[in-house]
Amino acid sequence: VHGEKEFVQAYEDVLERYKDERDRVQKKTFTKWVNKHLMKVRKHINDLYEDLRDGHNLISLLEVLSGVKLPREKGRMRFHRLQNVQIALDFLKQRQVKLVNIRNDDITDGNPKLTLGLIWTIILHFQISDIYISGESGDMSAKEKLLLWSQKVTAGYVGLKCTNFSSCWSDGKMFNA
Repeated sequence: VHGEKEFVQAYEDVLERYKDERDRVQKKTFTKWVNKHLMKVRKHINDLYEDLRDGHNLISLLEVLSGVKLPREKGRMRFHRLQNVQIALDFLKQRQVKLVNIRNDDITDGNPKLTLGLIWTIILHFQISDIYISGESGDMSAKEKLLLWSQKVTAGYVGLKCTNFSSCWSDGKMFNA
């Protein structure tokens, strides 16, 4: 029984390290994606969790992606930050973007999981849902479209085959393709 407890603890430690690494990679990847779009309005973020908290960069990102000018609060108090994030969330809801359990205070407080979730949802809506693969993607989900697109883009690479979004991406080769 004693050895079993140690084994379970070791297993849980490995899982936790894996989750931490996954979150680190997602944060880095999503930060690059956000900056790719923010550079169009001469803005840049360094920390995804910190630099979206006041709502200004989030609103700027949505303006770049949608081409729609959004209102924003100019003040620096918590109320203004919450209001700016709410403006962004309301804009997404108006565009039928499903936001599951993401509230303005989650982003304003820099919640890592929910900030990653929000940016992934924005990527799905503005980037991936626009992928059209001739004759193949009509009734596919955004995730299926992205997987098919990944397969087509990497088709010419020897030894690189994309069949899922977990193990295929773990060694980093798919990101470099």
